[in-house]
Amino acid sequence: MKVGILHNSLNSTGGGERLCLKTIEALKEAGYEVVLATIEPTDWDRVQRIMGNIVKPDEEISLLGLKLRMFGIYTRLLTTFLVSKLRKKGCDLIINTHGDALPVTADIVYMHYPTFALMEEAPINVKYSQSPFWRFYFTPYEGVQKFVVKEFFAGIVLTNSSFSMKAIKKHTGRDATIVYPPVEVGKFSAAAGNGERDNIVVSCGRYTPEKNYEFVLRVAEELKRKARFIIVGASSGRISTEYHEKLSKTKEKKNLENVELLRDVSLDKLLDIYRKAKVYLHTMKYEHFGISVVESMAAGLVPVVHRSGGPWEDILQGEQGVHGFSYISLRQAAQIIEELTENEQLRREIAERNLAYADTFSSKSFKEKVLHIVEKMNADDVRSRGT
Repeated sequence: MKVGILHNSLNSTGGGERLCLKTIEALKEAGYEVVLATIEPTDWDRVQRIMGNIVKPDEEISLLGLKLRMFGIYTRLLTTFLVSKLRKKGCDLIINTHGDALPVTADIVYMHYPTFALMEEAPINVKYSQSPFWRFYFTPYEGVQKFVVKEFFAGIVLTNSSFSMKAIKKHTGRDATIVYPPVEVGKFSAAAGNGERDNIVVSCGRYTPEKNYEFVLRVAEELKRKARFIIVGASSGRISTEYHEKLSKTKEKKNLENVELLRDVSLDKLLDIYRKAKVYLHTMKYEHFGISVVESMAAGLVPVVHRSGGPWEDILQGEQGVHGFSYISLRQAAQIIEELTENEQLRREIAERNLAYADTFSSKSFKEKVLHIVEKMNADDVRSRGT
């Protein structure tokens, strides 16, 4: 059986791209032939350098022969023109892993979140709400997606969390099956251990405004003499640079000597930090899932997350003190962190409980679920042809 994978580009090497690659890996391991269709050619050397060992498709076809530097979200619509190419290649099944709705049918769509609903549901996290320019840029795409969802949206829908599942149901009327995104649990469990840890609180993710790292600085100010705070962020482009500079100025202004702002550290360096830390502070509101939260749990840190989105509803399962804690206010966050740094028994109990629990979100679990869905569709198709 030949399977086609639609993804606008793997070159941004984010969570969606890792999910696409793990889907390819799962299918290849099961003996399927895989054709990847992208808008721009994949820079495989760069992707492998950033993401580590990867499994490539049997073939890649690209709509364009060059990398696009502008109109990022609009390039997703161009994948429409690749569907017919995949059918001509003899693909029996097509999976759309970038997840936006297209005016053609894919058999499976992994919708990370209904993009057109971002402004309505959680504008605090969206750059398109930050200026008239970005709002003007986003509005046509928003309109196109609403039309496509109403007129063309079909196929099996997968998503990353119950938080996203509810948004998909609300805005498309479609039911979605939750398949948690793949997390490299094994890599991070190498940092778990039972050694002594310091009163270090870590936050990790891209340096972008929606990550809300200003909140980390505010908590650090509350706990100046009680904990160190380390933000580990990937940084690329003007927005990331400006945001890092803004945080650095705030740090200096408030004389926060207990804060470090690290950029683009290696995985080995990150694991060294995790080995010494006790708490993971997640500050983004309405996060769709939160891969970094699971990574921290696998490394033995106790997560403290905002009481919203996938980190709270799916990863912590809406329960306080079982797999971590949630907060709403600054004071709550500071009090929870203070307790975790002082109450070693409580911290160890939660951390040890999470070491096995993190496997729920492992790459292995993701691949098994994807294969189960693909094989069920294949079996149903064979039965329908037999009748």
